[in-house]
Amino acid sequence: MKRYLSIRAIVVALTTIVVVSFLLFFDFGTSDSRIIDGILSFGHLPLFGSVGLVIFWILNKENWSCRQNNLYIRAWVMTSFSGALTECIQAFIPYRHFRVGDILTDALGAAVFLTIIYSFQRGSIKRSVVLLRNGLLLIMIVRAYPIFTATVDTWYMEKDFPVLSSFESPFEISRWVCKEGSMKRTSFHATDGKSSLRVNLPPGLYPGITMDYMMNDWRGYNRLTFDVFIEGYSPLELSIRINDRKHNEEYSDRYNKSFLLRPGPNHISVGLDAVRMAPRGREMDMADITVLCIFSYKLKEPRTAFFDNFRLEK
Repeated sequence: MKRYLSIRAIVVALTTIVVVSFLLFFDFGTSDSRIIDGILSFGHLPLFGSVGLVIFWILNKENWSCRQNNLYIRAWVMTSFSGALTECIQAFIPYRHFRVGDILTDALGAAVFLTIIYSFQRGSIKRSVVLLRNGLLLIMIVRAYPIFTATVDTWYMEKDFPVLSSFESPFEISRWVCKEGSMKRTSFHATDGKSSLRVNLPPGLYPGITMDYMMNDWRGYNRLTFDVFIEGYSPLELSIRINDRKHNEEYSDRYNKSFLLRPGPNHISVGLDAVRMAPRGREMDMADITVLCIFSYKLKEPRTAFFDNFRLEK
């Protein structure tokens, strides 16, 4: 490596730093599209794959032709370290999050791009190199699988509306998040079709499920209804939270209501006029509903509930 970098190398390095910093740290706002979220998450792979190539090019004296294995390894290590560093920085930015998965994706992107360059720099490619390259490409395809599932389920979501969720498609569970506890599709206690969502609620402050991806325009409908089967022999209190995109994270700026559910089957009906008038000092934007959350507050013992047939009714 040259003692001093050339002007061209400095320009390329600074440009790369600016582009990466903009893409990783700029606030692009929130998205309610799993497809966009999936593409942005997958974008770490080609982004840091490109960073790896730039670092390799600079280390190799601005030359692509190289058979020195140590340069490829150094470029990969430096790229992986820079990916981990950016994630650590994002942990201190309010609208960003630290994700171990993104660090692994950054390292994978660098490995894929550098391996491809390495394999084409040698006169005769060893079988081990070919297997490594093809294996990394296969992992890259698997990493892109969430984009496929999000695309398929978005089509189902639009087709089935005003049904918000009935768990008939295996991709449908990706609309939901269970931050405390666990959830899975099951055939037990289904009230619409053959499947329901089994949710195991552990003791905790707010165990429950949140629907983060849905059809947002609820105008023209009067009620939100769904079915819940409660396992066990004692009642379970569940709370419902609904908010729009304008929500300011204050309790008074959303819809909140609790239901004491008996063991066995329950049918829940929520009047959407009450939802619309719930925020203090304004009306809920029924054209842009973004969160439906169902949870138990300060649960003392493990419970199990089965959910099905979330729909809007006129």
